[in-house]
Amino acid sequence: MKEFLRRGGWVFLALLFVVTALGVGVYAFVSNTHPAGSNDYISCGKQSVGKQKPGKDGKYAGTTLVDYTPVNHVSYVKCEDLKVGTGAVATPTSTVTATYTGALADTGLIFQSSLDTGQPFTAQLNGGVIPGWQAAIPGMKVGGTRRIMIPAQYAYGAQSVGGIPPNSDLVFDVTLLAVK
Repeated sequence: MKEFLRRGGWVFLALLFVVTALGVGVYAFVSNTHPAGSNDYISCGKQSVGKQKPGKDGKYAGTTLVDYTPVNHVSYVKCEDLKVGTGAVATPTSTVTATYTGALADTGLIFQSSLDTGQPFTAQLNGGVIPGWQAAIPGMKVGGTRRIMIPAQYAYGAQSVGGIPPNSDLVFDVTLLAVK
């Protein structure tokens, strides 16, 4: 009986080792194949790009986003800090004032820019903007510029809005001017 219990103990330890190793392997795989951050659908990094220039008519809408390579599909919210700000930090409950340029992710064609009107955009992050902005703007500092890639389900989904076709993945360059 003692021999059986001793062998059973070793079998139990061996199984525990195998299960633990598998668990660590699965965790490592998931953490390396999913974006970092508090949400599994957002990832932020750093990049540098040139300055956006208006078209011949002096407007940004209808031109192509500078230093942007079109993508066929955006699977999760991605953001890149083009310039890191030095001011106040936006939180999920902040009201932000920003300038933005929005383009279709698959072509880079700009559909709207607040730079065309010269009027910055002010909104509360929790409920006043699309979910992609709600996820990507917190943590951004005033004075910074962030490029945000947004899948359709975190933008306007199946709706057609202001020249944006239904189910369109979007890209925005956002410069944060103020946080309240």
